[in-house]
Amino acid sequence: MTALAKEKKLPAGRVLAAAITVHRVGVPKGLITGTDDSSPARADEVLRHMLSDGTAPETKDQVWRHIITQVRDDPDNREDWNLYALGVATPGLLTRAVRLALPDEHDPDERFGKAQFVLIVALLERMQATVTTAAGHTRWRLDIDRPNVFSRLLGGAYDHASGRTEHRRKQRTRRHDETAAEHQARIARLKEEQPREVPMGDSEINARAAERQPDPDPRGIDAVIARLQEYVAQSAQMPAAYRIDATNAELLARTYLGGEPLGHVAAELNLSQSNASKRRATAVRQLRRVIAANKSDPRQQPHS
Repeated sequence: MTALAKEKKLPAGRVLAAAITVHRVGVPKGLITGTDDSSPARADEVLRHMLSDGTAPETKDQVWRHIITQVRDDPDNREDWNLYALGVATPGLLTRAVRLALPDEHDPDERFGKAQFVLIVALLERMQATVTTAAGHTRWRLDIDRPNVFSRLLGGAYDHASGRTEHRRKQRTRRHDETAAEHQARIARLKEEQPREVPMGDSEINARAAERQPDPDPRGIDAVIARLQEYVAQSAQMPAAYRIDATNAELLARTYLGGEPLGHVAAELNLSQSNASKRRATAVRQLRRVIAANKSDPRQQPHS
């Protein structure tokens, strides 16, 4: 937890500080203590148990199944559950953000902060993402009944943020010069080569991140939303493919960050839920383009 305490000025650290103040919701203490205590445990209490070597993988999966189920099924408290989930996810977010923010001579701290922001958005999106099968059935993209729930959640968020998901999609697309048999054989090889996600803990946080000593910042998730607004304003000066429509940005902020039900926000904005979902997905893609542009050209970075 020492390394995490040094990150309070950065997005994930601010979110953790805010998550600790959430009292209306929380994982039942009995889940982490092995008792019948149904009172909600604070995010930092859960986090300490999740980082402990003595906590069984099955217990960690139970904790994350409870959190994700509440994010999906408790719309009245979704904002608090989203914040709580991000707080418990802080070590993983920091670890992956270090990997995502490639070394650069231009303000590495700023790049590290932006990497956390895009991972936060991707993680919130993945908890509630659905897919439609060929038979027309809709299911959750993240199957929480399988083991290693958090590793798969975080891995999927990182894949989206890093561009791996798009790369894999292109890899699996049949090439014009491939026969059907060749295509199937290549897909089988790709599945065998796909790396397995493994749980990560506090000890994996990069030393460069752990050495920072910024002062605490109590703004919590409001700072994340403010950064989103900065990116939206910045995108207006960029080519059309990068411009984030104000309505789309509001959908993104209110549903993924604010925890409001998509149908409720869509109705207020006079949109169908299907159209709202598509516009929100467009905003996510454009946000990633803006952040990628910042990485390639530091002059476009928003000011803190």
